[in-house]
Amino acid sequence: MNPSKMYAFACLALLAPAAVFARSAGPPIKRTGAAVDGGLNCTACHRGTPVNSEFGRMSLTTTPYQPGVKQTITVRIEDSQAMRWGFQMIARLRSDETKQAGTFTANDNTLVHCNPDERNAPCNGDLEFASHTLAATKPGTPSPGIFAVEWTPPAQDVGEIIFYAAGNAANNSNTNAGDHIYTTSMVIRPVCNLTQKPTLLGAADAASFRSPVSPNSLFSIFGSGFSSSTNSFRAATSDVVDNKLPTSMACIAVEIGGRRAPLLFVNRGQINAQAPVPQNYGDLDMQVILNPGTPNEIRSDTAKVRISVYNPSWFTFDGKTIAGLNVSSNNALLAEPSVVPTGVVAHPGDIVTLFGTGFGYSEPLHLPGEIPGKAAGLRDPFTVSIGGIQLAPADILYAGLTPDTPGLYQFNLRVPAGVADGNAPVVVRLVDTQTQSGATIPIRR
Repeated sequence: MNPSKMYAFACLALLAPAAVFARSAGPPIKRTGAAVDGGLNCTACHRGTPVNSEFGRMSLTTTPYQPGVKQTITVRIEDSQAMRWGFQMIARLRSDETKQAGTFTANDNTLVHCNPDERNAPCNGDLEFASHTLAATKPGTPSPGIFAVEWTPPAQDVGEIIFYAAGNAANNSNTNAGDHIYTTSMVIRPVCNLTQKPTLLGAADAASFRSPVSPNSLFSIFGSGFSSSTNSFRAATSDVVDNKLPTSMACIAVEIGGRRAPLLFVNRGQINAQAPVPQNYGDLDMQVILNPGTPNEIRSDTAKVRISVYNPSWFTFDGKTIAGLNVSSNNALLAEPSVVPTGVVAHPGDIVTLFGTGFGYSEPLHLPGEIPGKAAGLRDPFTVSIGGIQLAPADILYAGLTPDTPGLYQFNLRVPAGVADGNAPVVVRLVDTQTQSGATIPIRR
């Protein structure tokens, strides 16, 4: 439910001088903290300071990639207490993080080591780990520590590429004490050079695929020609600016009623986005824009999408079982094992969390694209029933925005004692609308 927190980031220890000289060929590989590489990190050497402390920050910057054309990745570490610097970085296909993406260039400032034997590059397709050379640690240099790493993308468009990186802001004390470790990640995409006009087939809410679409809700656009890659594109942590989702991503933008929609997902035939707040409700013009903001911008033909205040809808695992968690069973997925192999059923009295979209505005109000960061309950009156039993206010523990995902709503509910065994319908009503029929949760005594 929270892609921006699913990533395990890289981490590297800048070793004390004696250890550095002992490993003049650079730090050992697979110490980046990346889950796909086993999750090992630098805490074995640098203890006592939490990763990403308040003393500073780390960032990566570069441009969209042009297949096969070398470019520079800038690694920047900021820490006012540090006087020596180090980093390690990996580049992987976002569609499969076990696979290498492109190649790093070894030079006087960058070491490149290969999996599995830590040999020097070229790695010939094996996983690569780029890190600082001894000279590049720059003892006695105050903040920031900056590294320019040369990287050549794959020869073909492979969709999104993710970089995991970490740095050590060392105090140059000749010990491993007092150093600060920072981690970050970055997703980059190909340059925007789409050439074929896209086709729109329609739009619907992203949960039940019904019309209309409501402001701030998650919705899907269907058609063709949205991407030249066979891979999918998803919003990443590095896309979030000023705590907001991007309104252009993967060479795509969407306008409804002349207003841009924050984007979460793009592939050739589908776009998932968050609906903007319109000036008017009703049937509004919608367009998909390729290469937005560039001289070769291409707009689709206009299609109509109906916008109304509410369209409450549950996300489901299989079209019927509401996507949720059984909080009383250690947040296990709430589903029959025949639907989700690791799923569990709910019992009367259990607390469950159910997810949906289209439930109207929140209080405090969060505009499209804004990541709430904390609880924001529904603004307008509603009722909830489970298995035909209307819940008392005391059994609705929370109803509002999910704090870390724009457009996603959650309901924390206590299952009434009188609900019968079976697949119990859960219905939320707002004014004259309600969630889709046939959406249930499994109840057993």
